[in-house]
Amino acid sequence: MSALKRPDVIRGETEVQKLRNSHPELTEVDAFSRQIKELFFIDNHAFIGVPKEDAYASNEFKNYASSKEGAFVYVYFPWLNTVVKTVDAEDYFVLKTNRNQDLITAEEQKKLRDYKVAVLGMSVGSNIAFVLTQAGISNSIILADFDELDTTNLNRILAGIHEVGLNKTVVAAHRVYEDNPFAQVITLPEGVNETNLEELIKAGEVDCIVEEIDDLPFKIHARLLAMKYHIPVVMVTDNGDGVVLHVERYDLGHDKIWGKPHAYYEEKLADGPMTKEKAGGIIIHDIVGGPHRVDPKMIASVKRVLAKELVSWSQLGSAAILGAVMATYAIKEIALGAGTDKDIRAWITPEQIEKGNHTHS
Repeated sequence: MSALKRPDVIRGETEVQKLRNSHPELTEVDAFSRQIKELFFIDNHAFIGVPKEDAYASNEFKNYASSKEGAFVYVYFPWLNTVVKTVDAEDYFVLKTNRNQDLITAEEQKKLRDYKVAVLGMSVGSNIAFVLTQAGISNSIILADFDELDTTNLNRILAGIHEVGLNKTVVAAHRVYEDNPFAQVITLPEGVNETNLEELIKAGEVDCIVEEIDDLPFKIHARLLAMKYHIPVVMVTDNGDGVVLHVERYDLGHDKIWGKPHAYYEEKLADGPMTKEKAGGIIIHDIVGGPHRVDPKMIASVKRVLAKELVSWSQLGSAAILGAVMATYAIKEIALGAGTDKDIRAWITPEQIEKGNHTHS
């Protein structure tokens, strides 16, 4: 099982020179010189609209660049054997989220940065983790999955063939760190269970759970924990070209699982092993909302899986990205205190988007 190598933040030329000496094939990138130019316009609104060449030739820019001369760090990405000269964490946050304004205000962005999300399951979950990071949400993020990346995963996981065989949390963490080297990523490459999830919740590391685990009993147990500690749960389920978004606001006192009393599922768990047939019935009827809601091609795929004609059920990368977008939107709204609905299920398909409508309950 592969261990995560985190990026190293290096301060001082002496330490960087040691890195150069020990890694003769090291690639060096200077992002800092461009970042100072970007920050100049952000901090000096009078120059917005002025041709860049004129702005950079001004005394104001020269003075600004001089004031920022030492405001940099080096970040070494060991899996890329690359070191990047960049602005520090606070200036990076300003740059990274600047184009979010005013769709997200500066005050809201700080709330989103401090909102802690646990993403459990790194198939669709890896896409959700990356889109959250792009949006500046959850600077502290938990990634959990025991599985390793296979080539057949590459149709929906943002990864490359050079990462085949790595644990999926490591692959997802690489994407997060490459987008935000100052993120704080907790990885659970052994997977998640009731014990380590409850420990993380008690430690204050979880404000929201994104649940994308295949194991149905754990899906139920995770929600029982969420009820106990009043943690909202967001889940996206593939459905052909579309997705089903489910938001359960246990933080607002919701006390059901997929619309049914939790005792119903506790009885299911107590009634012998969770067979494929029993799990399939729960997924189709309780999670997706009935056979009429399931994409017919998905039904055909499931039949072929049961007949051992397909290795696993069909999933599309476009649906995984659509799910990541919808989950990120839901998490943003929860983090900012919007919405009072305790239980939301929405079916989103490209056809419905084209018609300008969607269905929810």
